[in-house]
Amino acid sequence: MHFNKSTYNFFSGISSKAFAISLLLSLVWLLIVRASFNLQSGIWPNPVVALLSDLVGAFLLAVLLCFTSGLVRGVFIGLLGVACFVASIHLTVHGTLFRLALIGRAFDPTFAVGSLATAHSLLLPAYLAFAWLLHCVHRSLVTTLPPARGGLLVCAVVAVLAYMQAFQSLTTPGNNVVASSLAQVPATVLAPVSVAVGSTIEEPGMEMTHSPFFHKRVAAPDIAVSPNVLLIMIEGLSGGYFPEVSAFHGLEPMITLESLERRLNEYGFRTYLNALSLERQTDRGTFAILCGAYPNMHRQSTKMTDVIEGRARVDCLPEQLRKAGYFTAYWQAAPLEYMGKQRFMPLIGFEDVTGADAFSTHEDAVGWGPPDRVYFENIGQRIRQLGEEKQPWMVTLLNVGTHHPFDIGSDTDAKQLEPDTTPIAAPQTARRQAMSVMEQSLEALLDELHSAGILDDTLVILTSDESGGFVRPDHQRLPLDNNIGALAIRPPIYGSVDDFAEREHIVAQIDISLTILDAVGLGEQSGDMIGRSLMVDTDVPRDLMVADTYTGMMYFLRETGHLMACAELSARCTTWRFDPERIFGSLAQTNDPPFLTLRERMALIERANDIEPIQ
Repeated sequence: MHFNKSTYNFFSGISSKAFAISLLLSLVWLLIVRASFNLQSGIWPNPVVALLSDLVGAFLLAVLLCFTSGLVRGVFIGLLGVACFVASIHLTVHGTLFRLALIGRAFDPTFAVGSLATAHSLLLPAYLAFAWLLHCVHRSLVTTLPPARGGLLVCAVVAVLAYMQAFQSLTTPGNNVVASSLAQVPATVLAPVSVAVGSTIEEPGMEMTHSPFFHKRVAAPDIAVSPNVLLIMIEGLSGGYFPEVSAFHGLEPMITLESLERRLNEYGFRTYLNALSLERQTDRGTFAILCGAYPNMHRQSTKMTDVIEGRARVDCLPEQLRKAGYFTAYWQAAPLEYMGKQRFMPLIGFEDVTGADAFSTHEDAVGWGPPDRVYFENIGQRIRQLGEEKQPWMVTLLNVGTHHPFDIGSDTDAKQLEPDTTPIAAPQTARRQAMSVMEQSLEALLDELHSAGILDDTLVILTSDESGGFVRPDHQRLPLDNNIGALAIRPPIYGSVDDFAEREHIVAQIDISLTILDAVGLGEQSGDMIGRSLMVDTDVPRDLMVADTYTGMMYFLRETGHLMACAELSARCTTWRFDPERIFGSLAQTNDPPFLTLRERMALIERANDIEPIQ
């Protein structure tokens, strides 16, 4: 009886009036925050999941309110307001809550000016004030703290552990900002340990070099005339935005690029229906596209930094083209300093590298850089100048207008847009308008190059650095939603689109470099690149690794129609099946056992993250 009485006393705080008031107040406060998230982002998660998540979050918030006071209380309230602000912005832009492990990016000056120092920053004082209101109301209602607060702390730890097990991803829209943040702490702390463990694993009998996950095939055709190459990367473009792609998979995206799709078809592009974007964030996608290698699958993206700082080397597309006599140029709209591109791009073979500084005389060249109308008009002028030269060229483009905060330029440009009458996700108007301006500007560039005869001698590839912003109207979340990539190819006039794989072919970002090398007659010059050229006639099914750093998910895909979706650290996985010719529209969860062991998964991730060191 003494033990039972002691146990009751230890946990008595959970049944106290003070804690009950704290819990009710926390739940009401979080429900209001949830409503503001929904209205701001246009994303409405499953209400049952969201409510259960908010109940756990309210319990944890109530415990924290009962444990903090003085300076600690002030810091906690400040962090709570900031967390809600960051979560609301991240949910609007990326469709997920923030990840603690990536919070350091917010301190980059370019990122802070481009994405945080905007009109959206006005929400920060609003959330801080709302968090302070919670503090004031709690202090007025709860004058005496609950007894036996140690029991509350134990219950809070148990709740966090249970929450971690209940959600495979801790940042999907149904998560609660308080519960999600606390539940991410253990994995954030343990991540370096898992990386160290993974680097020591060598799975017996697994030949990593020849694994289907590191598949490589080129056709190496004889090409009589090597065309120019125009590689267009559109920031955050999802293949699901093209009506033919979304209809093929039964999707109903919130953005449609019907006009751009029609123009691509008129110019003879082949748009691929099963294109995979391998990761989120620009540096990862750019690395995969230009260097024919997996991007970092860990949270921190370090491959570009390793090359910049002289710790590693890579075989990349622009260097191979430069050695073959091509003039190589990388022209992006954003500042080059962000992600170190001003140093990385020359190291991998680009001779002419420019960013936002090229637009320094234009009034719009602030923040992330010029709006798309200004950017693509400038690009058209530069390419026309290249067209006057006899030397073949390879130009890579990356716009910034479709990046948050979705700058569409002057009021005149905005007035030219059709009114936004889409009933789905009205708060996503800024993204939708930015995509519309990009659509008009890119069409104008293609028309200009066609009129000048430049397209006749040019292989054009349209893709995206990452797939972002795809939100299903019913807000059902499935694996690979944030990896629906975009890829469209148009050969020069003396080539044929039939030289490339069929539209239903599974393609990935790592295939682009090998495809370009094959198309210009340099298929044998691919060095250490991996992937599969789209000019290969037939091939055996391969395996691919795909990840989404914003949800903390890692996917292992077999082109035969099997998928493993694994949570943080690859410890817990679900299995799925799909039609190999219709990946995104046919995913169905199964009870099949994982086709890779934990040791195999960790070894594969480590191999993908590996980069050849400089001896």
